[in-house]
Amino acid sequence: MESALLFVSVEIPIIITKDDLEKEFPELILTTIEKSFVGEISKDKFIFTTSFGVITFCNFSHEEIKSYLGRLNVKGAAHYQTKLINQDYPMVIDVEYQKPLIDTHTIKYNKFNKSVASIVSLVLSRSVGLEIREKSLETKMQESKKLYDTIENIKAKDRKNLMNFASSIAKERFEILNKLFLLDKPDIIWDDFELELLYNQLALQLELKSRFDVIEYKISFLKESVEFITDRVNQKSSEFLEWIIIWLIAIEILFSTYEYIIKPNF
Repeated sequence: MESALLFVSVEIPIIITKDDLEKEFPELILTTIEKSFVGEISKDKFIFTTSFGVITFCNFSHEEIKSYLGRLNVKGAAHYQTKLINQDYPMVIDVEYQKPLIDTHTIKYNKFNKSVASIVSLVLSRSVGLEIREKSLETKMQESKKLYDTIENIKAKDRKNLMNFASSIAKERFEILNKLFLLDKPDIIWDDFELELLYNQLALQLELKSRFDVIEYKISFLKESVEFITDRVNQKSSEFLEWIIIWLIAIEILFSTYEYIIKPNF
């Protein structure tokens, strides 16, 4: 007999702790995967929280999701589908699907348990986490364009702002690698061929690797842009210092000329 459920991942501006989950769901069975919490509320209902600002609901109704986000005081909770970055993926469970089968619309499989819920939630959470970073980098690309447009007016005093911008770019890459763990596969799939197949298919369907490559390219471009603009500022500073030295030498020559040539003749 076929059954269906829905996974929904949503960005949230806070990190949910173990205490938060246990307070909200007293009967919760809590475990961890890749530094994220997996909460088993019932046999077919799970909640998955990450360290990078994404929460995934498995088999929650939209009203239940809105209600829980509201209790967390998440801004835009009542309209999370339009106000917050989110992504959903339906799953159909039927005995005819002996191995995981995933297309752009549905996950199809013959089994559903905590491990399956954990893998789907992890990949979907990473996808939303990537989208958060993609939007953040798009903003930085616009900032970079503004820097190029005003490059002739950038002064030495703007070097601090450039360093802050460079730091924010480095932080983006650090958080992608050290919080999203995009380059790491979860341990639970190593000894389970079908779980690994599920993970690989869903990651491929959501284009995690190709999207990460685009982000890497943008980060490299932004880094090169900052280096170029910083070199330009340093060049301007060097030219300014060179002119100061030239003027000081010229003044010294004038004083020396007056002191040793003009003054003795008076």
